[in-house]
Amino acid sequence: CGRGARGSTMRRFVPSLLRAAQRKKISPLSSTLTKSLRAFSSLNDPTMLDPDYEYERLRTNVTTPEDAVNNILYNTPAVKRGPVQRRTICALVNNHPGVLVQVTGVLAARGFNINSLVVATTEVPDLSRMTITLNVKKGSNVSQAIKQLEGLVEVWAVLDYSETAVVERELLLIKMAHHPPGDDGSEDEVDQKMKRHAHRAAIKSLAEVFKAEVVDVGSQDLTIQLCGKSSRIDNFVKLMKPFGIVESSRSGAMAVPRSRISFEVESEDLKIEEDGVDVTMLPPG
Repeated sequence: CGRGARGSTMRRFVPSLLRAAQRKKISPLSSTLTKSLRAFSSLNDPTMLDPDYEYERLRTNVTTPEDAVNNILYNTPAVKRGPVQRRTICALVNNHPGVLVQVTGVLAARGFNINSLVVATTEVPDLSRMTITLNVKKGSNVSQAIKQLEGLVEVWAVLDYSETAVVERELLLIKMAHHPPGDDGSEDEVDQKMKRHAHRAAIKSLAEVFKAEVVDVGSQDLTIQLCGKSSRIDNFVKLMKPFGIVESSRSGAMAVPRSRISFEVESEDLKIEEDGVDVTMLPPG
């Protein structure tokens, strides 16, 4: 099994379970757990630790403890800890010409590539709000770029929302072909029509799962609108790609901090009531 990351994961995972079971941190309900762990600790069985071990069967028919542990080990998505981090920056700037060039110039001078940038006026006509997302390498000095942005005359405030609880939304407009890839839509045979109908039904079913909606339909394609987090839109585009994407357009991420939920006023009122003394309960005199 030493042929891959899953084999090394197995070698680390099984001994830790055995040690935990020996320390009675895992309750030995019966010999089932012990047998399954011993089976996994036996690295001579290629069917147990093969990375391609009956993937489809494990997804649909888990009947033994060994299958259950294999399913957890092989089918749990790995946490992606890549060298690139996503940073979200919000800036309030004057609604004047040339401000966008100044902001992007500062980021470009620092070597940061802008993933998305959304600019629009706010409830105050003289102010514009910028939401900037950056893909930066770990260890990059983003704080220095933020300080440099704050030093610009046209900038009122700069906030880093990367570690803040925010409500983030992005709009996607994606145009999908009516016909499957490889079919130009010119033939009108019955089989081709049935394939196109099934193709459109599959696209609409997937859109309903993501709570997207069809906003335009033509003779050759249809346009779908989806509003959600950037990661959700990324997943939607990946799943739609095999169906044939004609074109797509994304607005970029917008973010505002989540509203606070505070019960401080109620707790203070409750404390005053508890601290109050009932005069009728005092002894005479």
